[in-house]
Amino acid sequence: MDKMRKLFESVDACADRLEELNSQFTDLASDSTRQSVESWRNLKESVLFDHTEASKTPAEGPDIKAIAIDLLENQGHGLEDVIDLLMSDHSVEIDIKGLAQLIGKEAYIAALRRDAADLLSNSISYNQIASLWNDLDRPAFGGENWTGRSVSILVE
Repeated sequence: MDKMRKLFESVDACADRLEELNSQFTDLASDSTRQSVESWRNLKESVLFDHTEASKTPAEGPDIKAIAIDLLENQGHGLEDVIDLLMSDHSVEIDIKGLAQLIGKEAYIAALRRDAADLLSNSISYNQIASLWNDLDRPAFGGENWTGRSVSILVE
């Protein structure tokens, strides 16, 4: 965690410096350098929010990660069901992006594959699955949104 904090602070310092240079040398600043600073600021707010949400989890409370993974893998619940169960049974408020981050990439991919297999067995197309997952705000791999192609690659 300390390495992540240092990395975060370093990138933030670079963005601050780039912003200063953009202001000081307006004739040399480009849309790309201005947009880079703006993108970092937006991402920074998201990261800070995720970090503060994670820090609210009590240190001596239940292992929410283990509970979430158990609900997904051993009890066969879907991602949205796990979010609801964490709230109702453990008073843990988390969104789908936070859950994906909490359980880790492998467990998230496994849950997506199970969900996709179930949907495919009910004759739901890759494009329809992508549309559904985008509507549910499920984080996508390799882009901002799910596509029929990204779903098919995930399943195979």
